[in-house]
Amino acid sequence: MQLHRDLDKIHAAGAELYVIGNGSPSFIEGFREETRYTGEIYVDPSLDVYKAAELKRGLVKTFNPLALGKTIQAFRAGNRQGRTQGDAWQQGGALVIDTDGTVLWHHISEHSGDQASSGELLDALSARPRARP
Repeated sequence: MQLHRDLDKIHAAGAELYVIGNGSPSFIEGFREETRYTGEIYVDPSLDVYKAAELKRGLVKTFNPLALGKTIQAFRAGNRQGRTQGDAWQQGGALVIDTDGTVLWHHISEHSGDQASSGELLDALSARPRARP
């Protein structure tokens, strides 16, 4: 997911983007270099955040045949898999959480390459209820 490219739009919607990886803190700098993401990054090697968000984990989820098409598409676009850091079997996800803690939108990756798009996140942000003046 290339959300850092739409960070200005996310901020314009009154939101903030946080990335949570499952590796150790020593992996953050490499992630920044690889992705050019300059925003907030946290790590949770315990996977507690992933479990709380009900994100999926497992060998079958990682090596799912549905991921093959995404892998080929990414390879053709010039993207290459970097060195795996953290739990390779843990799938990701994306959440839009309102300031009161209400989960407004939740994407659970079913397999490698199953990522939410910036458009989906921005749609969820634009659909959230606004506070009345």
